[in-house]
Amino acid sequence: MRKECKAHCPSEPVTPEERLNRRLHQCGHYLYHHATGPRQTTVIHLLQENGPMSQRDIQEAMDIQAGSVSELISKLESKGFLLRQRDEADKRKVTISLTPQGLALEAVHPEQVLARRYSVLSREEQAQLTLLLEKLLESWDTGGYGQ
Repeated sequence: MRKECKAHCPSEPVTPEERLNRRLHQCGHYLYHHATGPRQTTVIHLLQENGPMSQRDIQEAMDIQAGSVSELISKLESKGFLLRQRDEADKRKVTISLTPQGLALEAVHPEQVLARRYSVLSREEQAQLTLLLEKLLESWDTGGYGQ
């Protein structure tokens, strides 16, 4: 069983709604702070295939905004998978390279990341969970009680 968040959630959930809310919060927290998403995996995969690259080269290879690349790189850097280094000749240029920890990662295609993450659920369970979450989001988006 996962450790409960004592600082933010001091008491055990009493109602099924409180329990559901707690679990959704924990899933969101985990995905945001701990999971390596498909885009992060794409960055790692690019660096494994090409060696050190500029932030601009990564941006162009992935066809995404500069701010998005910067955020991806920051998350991967905080996890210890890559390193940013300023070019001594041109201080504006930043080279991104994998750390030993990043190099040791199994070369996994981004599509495999999600397949592994949700493999504990059968295809039917994944479909059911997706439908239930979509139902909640649709309700909240159309003025439901999402506040």
